[in-house]
Amino acid sequence: MTSLLKRIGQSVRWRLGMPVAAAELEVGTDESVTKFYNDRITHCEFLDDPTHYEYPRAQWVLAQVGGESLLEIGCGNGGMTRLLAPKVGQLTAFDVSAPSLKLVDELGLPNVTTVQGLIENFRPERQFYNVVLSEVIEHIREPLNCIASAFRCVAPTGALIITTPNGHWESDEHLHEFSLQTFSEMLAQTGCESFETAYLRDRDDRRRWLTGILRRAESEPTADDFFDRKAIASKRRAR
Repeated sequence: MTSLLKRIGQSVRWRLGMPVAAAELEVGTDESVTKFYNDRITHCEFLDDPTHYEYPRAQWVLAQVGGESLLEIGCGNGGMTRLLAPKVGQLTAFDVSAPSLKLVDELGLPNVTTVQGLIENFRPERQFYNVVLSEVIEHIREPLNCIASAFRCVAPTGALIITTPNGHWESDEHLHEFSLQTFSEMLAQTGCESFETAYLRDRDDRRRWLTGILRRAESEPTADDFFDRKAIASKRRAR
């Protein structure tokens, strides 16, 4: 009966144009989320196929990366990893799904290391010149926290590279939907030095994705009081 009611509820939400996600992803524990993804493999070997609608997204990501080190968050079975690896010195492929990471290891890419976990809990010992977060934040309960965690992994002068669907896609794994406005407003809260957002079109010329590039400055800014009226008034009185 519970399963039937769940399917009815999902059907109603889908017909109303609302996000429909697996219960484990919406309200489950870290352990239930991990189990959800450990029970499946995220296939993305089609990303180098020019006839596939996802091809423009892969090409856009590839055009942004380079340098000595890269962290790919949400690597799946390595479809994007094998395209990214030749462009960087060292690549860390990160995912929650152990079966997917096993397939990445089996690719035998000499400069790739795999790490399993949830990005919200990931605390690497090093930073990376580029971090790729492609088609991930829509799956996360708190996307801003996810982006902040990923951005902490970016080295000075480096960049965080993000893509996410534009609007509603039919998927039982998407917890959030973004417009260019809501996506940009979220990125503005990260504390990055600068960011760029744009639409990315698919092979049928539709605005299928949103893209973001967040850049880290060479040094952290000193504390400011530009929005603290009491501090500003105190300085003026002291002059």
